[in-house]
Amino acid sequence: MYILIDKYRSYEDYSWITIRKVLNFYGYKTHKRKPKAVGEIRDILEYMTNNKMIEIAQDLDAASYDTAIEIKIISENFDSTEKFGKLTSSQFDTIMMADSSLNRESILMAFLYINSYIGCRSRNKDGSEISNAKDHPEAFWRSIENMAKELSMSKDTINKCIDYLTTSSNDIPALLVKKEVGSIQKDANKPPQNVPNIYVLNKEGYKQEIKWAMDKMLEIYGVKEFCPMKSGNYRFTS
Repeated sequence: MYILIDKYRSYEDYSWITIRKVLNFYGYKTHKRKPKAVGEIRDILEYMTNNKMIEIAQDLDAASYDTAIEIKIISENFDSTEKFGKLTSSQFDTIMMADSSLNRESILMAFLYINSYIGCRSRNKDGSEISNAKDHPEAFWRSIENMAKELSMSKDTINKCIDYLTTSSNDIPALLVKKEVGSIQKDANKPPQNVPNIYVLNKEGYKQEIKWAMDKMLEIYGVKEFCPMKSGNYRFTS
């Protein structure tokens, strides 16, 4: 909803959407008996209104599929801050054009989750790297299990979303680069533990970010090196 409202935003901070447009965006079909998603759309708009992000003068309960809902954006509360992840229009278009059996909403949620952890490292005023840049790699390495719990998706769905995000197709480059890290074994008397993979944005300098991320993971796990990935039911550390 946030993305759609911002997508149709005017210079005067007004936006117009319809319930049908939102449903079509997420792949829902419209019919006489309104789907549950219509209620969820109203709930989200009411949440944003109650949190002073937007103002809506219309009665949402009376809005039909094609009622133009006029939204006044309260920019000081609606616009992202430095604590928000950023999504570019090209990244958004790549996900929305997904030629996949997966729900595009699921792919978008997975990417936003990963991208929010990647973050955006501070730079010097001239654009150069800060002195301790290696301590803040722009990378993601949380486990699939954690992602599944926090996004309320199955691990299978998460893995499929990541496969899409890390695969190039039809001359469209992948959004993410994946690096398999391997396993760690702190105690020779205990079985090894596979650690999460590293994901970085597919952009210039991604190899350096992977190197910094691996160094950071070695520091966090308290080991000197990573071992090969182990097959079987080994637990992913978080």
